[in-house]
Amino acid sequence: MNKSKISEILSLSPESEKAVRSAFSMKNFEEISKNAYSGEAPDYPILRRKPATRLAIMVNLLQKKYGEYLSLGVPPKIIEETFRDVSLRAEIYLSKTGKPGISKDDALWFRHIINLNIFKIGSMQFQPFEMIYLDEEFLGEPYMVFSLEQKQKLPAGAQVINCHIQKGADLSTDAVNRSFSDAHALFRKLFPESDFKAFICCSWLLYPEMLDLLQENSKIKSFAENFNIIGKVQDSEQAFENIFGKAYKRPPKIKNATTIQELAAKNPKAFGFACGIRYI
Repeated sequence: MNKSKISEILSLSPESEKAVRSAFSMKNFEEISKNAYSGEAPDYPILRRKPATRLAIMVNLLQKKYGEYLSLGVPPKIIEETFRDVSLRAEIYLSKTGKPGISKDDALWFRHIINLNIFKIGSMQFQPFEMIYLDEEFLGEPYMVFSLEQKQKLPAGAQVINCHIQKGADLSTDAVNRSFSDAHALFRKLFPESDFKAFICCSWLLYPEMLDLLQENSKIKSFAENFNIIGKVQDSEQAFENIFGKAYKRPPKIKNATTIQELAAKNPKAFGFACGIRYI
C-alpha cells in the first residue's frame, strides 16, 4: 500500500499532512524509518526525532504494516480503524501544542502497531497479553494490592486480552457488548493456539470511588460494570490527564466544565486507577 492510500485512511489535518510530506523529503528518510523501532523499548531511535518526523515515520511504516496485518487475517476495516489511532493522537498533539507531530509517549505506544499486537475492534482496542499484577511483587515497590485468591484463580502469565479505551470512544452498552463479542471471535481466529482466560482493563474509568459519584445512566459507569474490580490505587494522573488534557496534582476549576470535570474539581481524591477482569 502506498503513502497516498495510508494518508487517505488517516485523514490527517492539512497542517499535519503538510508536515508529513515535508519530512518525506528528508535525506535518508527511508533508512531512518526502517530503523525507527530498532533496539529495545523505551530506547527507540524514533523517540530522538522531532515530533513531525515521528509522525511521518509512522505514516511511512504503516504502508508495510497494512500488508502484514492483512496477511495475519485481519479484516481491512479493523486494520484501518487500528491505524487511525495515529491520526487521533496526532490531532490531540496538534490541539495541545499548536504544532503537527506526535509525542514521545505516543511514538512509544505505537510499537504495538509495529509489532502487530493491537487491534481496534468497534469501540475499543484489544491486545493479546500475559496477565500481570501491578503490585510490589511485580513492580518492586508498593502500588496495587491483589488477593491471593485472585492470583490463584488467574495466575500471572495467563493469556488474557488487554482492553484499551481511546479518547472519545463510544461507551454505549450496545457498542461495548459488540466490541467484546467481535474481539473474542477475531482473537480465536487469529490466535487459534492461544487460551485466553479473560479480558483485562486497567484504567481510571474503573476506579470505584469515582463511579460512586456518577449518575446511574452514566456510560462510564455502565462500561465499568463489565468488569470485576480486582485492584485499585489512588493515583489520579491518568484520570486528570484524560479529563483536563494535562496531568495535574490537583485539578483546576474551569469555565464551561463538563460534568466529569466538575466532579474531578470538587472531589479530586475520588479519582484514581483500577484494574478489572471480565472472564471469558
